[in-house]
Amino acid sequence: MYKLLLITDRDDIRQAFDEIDNWGQLMFRPITIISDVKEALNFMNKNVVDALGYSLKYTDASPVQKYIDEHPSLPIFQTHHRGEALVGELNRVRHFLDQMHRDDGDSTYDEAFVFQMLRDELMSQLLKGGITTDEELVARVKLVRANASLTMRCYLFDFDMPQGEIYLSDRWHYGAERLQNSLRNNFFGKYLGDVYYDVVVLSPRHVRVFACPDFNTELSEDAIKDKVMARVSSVIEDINDYLDLVLNLESVTELNSIMDLVNKQ
Repeated sequence: MYKLLLITDRDDIRQAFDEIDNWGQLMFRPITIISDVKEALNFMNKNVVDALGYSLKYTDASPVQKYIDEHPSLPIFQTHHRGEALVGELNRVRHFLDQMHRDDGDSTYDEAFVFQMLRDELMSQLLKGGITTDEELVARVKLVRANASLTMRCYLFDFDMPQGEIYLSDRWHYGAERLQNSLRNNFFGKYLGDVYYDVVVLSPRHVRVFACPDFNTELSEDAIKDKVMARVSSVIEDINDYLDLVLNLESVTELNSIMDLVNKQ
């Protein structure tokens, strides 16, 4: 069973978690709740914690944030003061931890690789319109420790592959998913110059590129925009040169934030 730690000085948050009486059915050990930050940090230094949640209203949270920054593979879960929302979050956390710790019979299991795989899955789902609520997006971004800003302007580039069907069948031979991975990993990269990039092949004719500032960037939004436009233009030329793949820009969409990608029904 998974072990959770909650750091909070809020009575309403503590009460909501205290009212959960079926931790075993949810596949968790009874949660550990600590209000003192120093005590909580000491606890984590001595005990294994599968996921951490915190909500501090009267206490300086910066030591907790520092610990989180130093432990990039520690999943962070959302806190709630309402029972229904809390149970939904716990189910989401359990599903995530199941994915993190699934046994694929691979002795070369690498935690950082699994984290990145889950980040890629989240972003692919988001860019395909598969995330339907703000709450789900925020919660999953925290769980997978994605560094994308939730508040700064982001950019969406939609490209047409004029000969996409022919290219995939006669030239590439590896399928759309492998092409997507190659564009993401070998050309755009992930985090470059305070910007997170991702790519999804939506169809043999449609490639979408997403660019979003890192959550802790010190660059201005105008500086980010200049970097993104220059980077995307340069990479498209590289793709043409190295893969002999033509991508024609159809549109550029400036988003208020990554939250604009939530496909609200």
